[in-house]
Amino acid sequence: MGSSVSNSTLTLSSLRDGLSIVVITLNEEINLPSLLQDIPKGAQIIVVDSGSTDKTAAIAAQFGATVHTRAFDNYAAQKNHAISLATTSWVLILDADERPDQKLWQSVVAVVEGSTKQETAPSSKGQVYSLTRRLVFLGRKMEHGRTKEQLARLFRPGSATYQNEIHETLRLAEGFEVKCLDGILWHHSYTSLDDYFARFNRYTTLMAASRMKQNRGPVHPVVLAFRLPTDFLVRYLLRLGFLDGWQGFLWALFGSFYGFVKYAKLMEKQALGRPRE
Repeated sequence: MGSSVSNSTLTLSSLRDGLSIVVITLNEEINLPSLLQDIPKGAQIIVVDSGSTDKTAAIAAQFGATVHTRAFDNYAAQKNHAISLATTSWVLILDADERPDQKLWQSVVAVVEGSTKQETAPSSKGQVYSLTRRLVFLGRKMEHGRTKEQLARLFRPGSATYQNEIHETLRLAEGFEVKCLDGILWHHSYTSLDDYFARFNRYTTLMAASRMKQNRGPVHPVVLAFRLPTDFLVRYLLRLGFLDGWQGFLWALFGSFYGFVKYAKLMEKQALGRPRE
């Protein structure tokens, strides 16, 4: 286990428990080095790749990762498969474009080593830990406008599994509770506006197709018309997006279009799916 070129000042000394860092990838040669170089020494690194055509696999191996190839079907299945490959008692799920800060890494190591500031090792066995993820958008560390979320990511294998094909969520086993770790998980999700809109188009299409498959009822045009301005006002004014400068304005504007376009695509699919009169 461990990274051959880690820059981290943290080392995992626990031989009993141990930590696996799990990352699923596809053409992540640009993002991967910045993530892997900060992983604490002594951690197992598992990369499940879905057919990269760049240097992703070679870079992962350079950092001491074990690389597995699996054809992509959906995000939940891909991550569940990656978790099943872990041989340690703790698993931390990360994306290639995410960056834990030093405080968060310290919190993760404290859990794996058997204690945190708030609790001792025996009680930690019933815990799943969430991370505070914040967005970095067009070079700005965002603070408002629905750019912060809590994501359960650190757990013992068997205590949680991923569900949902798109925007996968972690379902906890009975008896486990979530506790938030100190520190920030910075999400460098979009490299440019071109990248943003490429993902925007892909995900709104996937979401519309998923809802169509679930036989959701038709979307009323009036509801669709009010959704866009309402969502923008919530993001930009009520959630204080205006305090994040011009990036906050763009995030609120583009984010409000996401739901609008998703349901518009669903309406299109529903109309094309009906027999012509």
